[in-house]
Amino acid sequence: MCSGGFAKCLGISLMPLAIVCVLCNILLFFPGGQSVESEHITEQVWYFGGILGSGVLMIFPALVFLGLKNNDCCGCCGNESCGRRFAMLSSILFAAVGVLGAGYSVIVSAVAINHGPRCVTGFNSTEKLWTTPFSNGGVQPAWLCLKLKKICLSHS
Repeated sequence: MCSGGFAKCLGISLMPLAIVCVLCNILLFFPGGQSVESEHITEQVWYFGGILGSGVLMIFPALVFLGLKNNDCCGCCGNESCGRRFAMLSSILFAAVGVLGAGYSVIVSAVAINHGPRCVTGFNSTEKLWTTPFSNGGVQPAWLCLKLKKICLSHS
């Protein structure tokens, strides 16, 4: 029992979602639309949850699902002698890869939300002090962030 039409629909819907996740992760490197130094970006952005987890690891299942419709579930990689079993096994394995990627992305996102953004919280004699004022889990006032105030609205 194979539903190549559903697999194609699923593959088509996963492709733009994976691209959006990659673009969103790239935007995290520019908080407030500004270019900042790499040490002013939280470490969770460097885990590439959107690029690796929801991007690259989601493109593989999407391509496999698109290929299932082309082969009508009777072949793999253009070779019809592979049979339905290998086509279904490969789709299950790549679906598991997609689930692992989604899980990685969710875990990285949850840790990032719990940790909060890094922003300017004060000044010393020569430079700005970049900290994560929301990382202790308590509710902090939004005015703690002196620069990039728009990123703190969700944490206030």
